[in-house]
Amino acid sequence: MRSLRVLAALLILAPFAAQAQYSIASVTYKHPGPYTTPEFAAVSGLEAGQLLTQNSLGNAAQHLLDTGLFSDATIDYTSATGMRRGIVVDLKPIPLDKLLPASFENFVWFTPAELTAGIHAHVPLYRGVASDAGTLPDDIQSALQQMLAAKGITATISHTILEPTSAHPIRVLSFRIDQPTIRLGVVHLSMEAPAGAAPALTPGLQKAASIATRSPFNEGLAGLTLQDILLSSVRSAGFIQATLDNLQRTVAPSPTNPKVLLVTCTARIVTGDPYKVSTLTFNPTPLYSAADFARDNKLNPGDPANEADLAKTQASISAAYLSHGYLDIYTLSHPVPDTTTHTVAYTLEPIPGDIYHLHTVTPTGLSPEALQEFNSAWQLKPGDVYNPAYVPEFIHKNTALKHLSTYSGSFQASADPTTHLVDLTLTFAP
Repeated sequence: MRSLRVLAALLILAPFAAQAQYSIASVTYKHPGPYTTPEFAAVSGLEAGQLLTQNSLGNAAQHLLDTGLFSDATIDYTSATGMRRGIVVDLKPIPLDKLLPASFENFVWFTPAELTAGIHAHVPLYRGVASDAGTLPDDIQSALQQMLAAKGITATISHTILEPTSAHPIRVLSFRIDQPTIRLGVVHLSMEAPAGAAPALTPGLQKAASIATRSPFNEGLAGLTLQDILLSSVRSAGFIQATLDNLQRTVAPSPTNPKVLLVTCTARIVTGDPYKVSTLTFNPTPLYSAADFARDNKLNPGDPANEADLAKTQASISAAYLSHGYLDIYTLSHPVPDTTTHTVAYTLEPIPGDIYHLHTVTPTGLSPEALQEFNSAWQLKPGDVYNPAYVPEFIHKNTALKHLSTYSGSFQASADPTTHLVDLTLTFAP
């Protein structure tokens, strides 16, 4: 798990007592990376003609560093020409692939291109990514708020960092509208499929549309998206390259709840050709053997490339790692499709991340006798590798304990991705 931290190094070379009489002749940005001079100017505030002061240079460097997009910013100046001096800003941009991709869950009024353009208009250095150590996430959220307000929409927005999963095997900076609630209301689907395929797929499409309308609207990268739901039946039938085409959306208030907005979607599913599995490869690891894979694998050469069965196989691999404290585990499939033979080869690779340990365990709601019994029976101690399967198993089996048998239990685990520690609270009720 990667966590970027920005280290500021400000080098401003000049006796500032004398600088007040100088003005800026020009501003040059060295090593700009993917950013442009006008974008830098909008953030740094440095412009030709300004008077040089200690604050103007220090604030400019800090504004750039505060974005989280640069690991260093050094400001120097050239020799004087009369009462004017040139300013040189030397930057060390963090590579874009080392930053967090931004995803937008339910901003239904904007296409992806409109979101990018709108945010960039308010946040000049926006490139679809952000650091988890700078102000850019807050700036993006402010831009989204203004974009919605321009459409007359009042909404509460939040953002959070989502850790990797099989659905999105990278850390993601996710933005969503919390209020009003945005749900899918009606789905109108048509389909372009190979000859003879449509009748067999129609029931699945109808079921997928029905499932979608029971879910919150989600077009973002994280979580189960509208596309995932609507394409699940065709992709499970081997149409792994199926896409949604000409997706149209309209938004209207719910007739029964003014705090809910309903989205009507119209789309065409383009299935492409069906694919079959050519090979499915897994290299055994100490935590998951070849025998384990043979037992759990749901796909074999010649089978339709069923994404649902592939996901079950990936989940079995990940479960073995979860029990050994690898809470960030996800398993990549590395599909390699062959468009000539209409086959796909998969190579499954677990990406375990770091091991998490139990930090604290707090039982609540127990009588003194039941608490004493809990402390005696509970085996997962602070410092131990955290096994998430142990907790529900313990709660399920507590009926064998005299005093605990009269309680029902639930739990909440809070995992810190920085320290890799888990705080566990178990709540019992008679």
